[in-house]
Amino acid sequence: MPIAHAGLSGSTGAAGQESPRYRVSDRPRLQIGSADGASAAFYGVTGANRLRDGRIVVANAGSGELTFFDSSGGFLASVGREGDGPGEFRGLSLIGELGDGRIMAMDMLLGRVSVFSADGVHDRTYRVSRGISGPGRRIHMYGFLANGTLVGLEELAGEGVREDYGDDSGSALTFRSPVVQPVLIDTAGQAVPFAGAMPGDETLSQMETGSRDGSLRVSGVAQVPMPLLHSAAVAVRDGWVAIGHTSGFPIFAGAPPITVYDANGRPRVAFALDMASKEEVGGGRARQTWVDDWLSNFASRERRKWQPRYEAFLSATPASAPGFKSLVLQEGGNVWVEVFDPSADENESSRWHVQDAFDMTGIEDSGAHVVVLPPGFRPHDIGSDYVLGVWRDEMGIEFVQMYDLIEVSSEDP
Repeated sequence: MPIAHAGLSGSTGAAGQESPRYRVSDRPRLQIGSADGASAAFYGVTGANRLRDGRIVVANAGSGELTFFDSSGGFLASVGREGDGPGEFRGLSLIGELGDGRIMAMDMLLGRVSVFSADGVHDRTYRVSRGISGPGRRIHMYGFLANGTLVGLEELAGEGVREDYGDDSGSALTFRSPVVQPVLIDTAGQAVPFAGAMPGDETLSQMETGSRDGSLRVSGVAQVPMPLLHSAAVAVRDGWVAIGHTSGFPIFAGAPPITVYDANGRPRVAFALDMASKEEVGGGRARQTWVDDWLSNFASRERRKWQPRYEAFLSATPASAPGFKSLVLQEGGNVWVEVFDPSADENESSRWHVQDAFDMTGIEDSGAHVVVLPPGFRPHDIGSDYVLGVWRDEMGIEFVQMYDLIEVSSEDP
């Protein structure tokens, strides 16, 4: 697949070698979880990592616990619980392993990080909200570097695009595209900007208002899960950060839209897989199809009210579909770029292009670089020989699975 790239200071790579080619095993190497409570039961898994010693740690937001398993999936221990005390969580989200083996866990609701020893013993808790909060200030967190630094995108107050569609004061369809700034957040909660400002996640929301006894009330605000909006994409692992935007916006001035930075926020290399061109022509048609399907769920009266707003939105916003869906960093620095498919849902297979960002040679046919992951499976951690993630069955019950990642030669079918 064609690649546009810009080699930046500090880039490395062995000339003449191709980007890696992989396939995953037909069956998972291991599966952790239970539908009947006989073993670990998961709800709201927000992280799953394989530690350097082979153990697996899972962040189970539903119970507020970090659960440890051995390399075969056998239960070892659970630490943490729901609460506000030391080592407790209200909104367990990101987890990461530091270079010294300690475990970091982010609580997005409490705005703090809990640090555990490699054995799961609570070490300390510190707040990160002190240095990143303020009027109109909001930072989305994406992951831990091996030195404990958090990587986030800060929404810049007062900047971005907001458009309301429809002239009925009692309801509104609102499109928002904020401007964000990549930041590195140290253990003192101080946010240091790096790279340049960029578009954030586009959102579409519906709001109903009304009055009762002479007072204004909001009867409902709902974000519309439109799959064709553009978004920021961030992946964090070890000492690397990959940042892109699915619209194709050049994150680094003059470079293609996916840029890899080191732990100090210095750009190392930028590249772009040519995945957007085939979507450009059908973007408008796909949007109209989605809107028609979405409005078909409305009652007739509600559909008549909302249809003109959606039509105004379609006529005023770009028709291009996202060029890709998400990014994941593999152990060693390979960047996995998820192919955007407007017709796919979360229960279908996902397709990923794997690129050695520090070696741009040997780019050939796109089909040779695509890895297909199983239906309903979402990766959280990709190592040199495994893919660890979460799979949901037909009842929506969550399981942690690990597949073998098998490197194949360019001659293999």
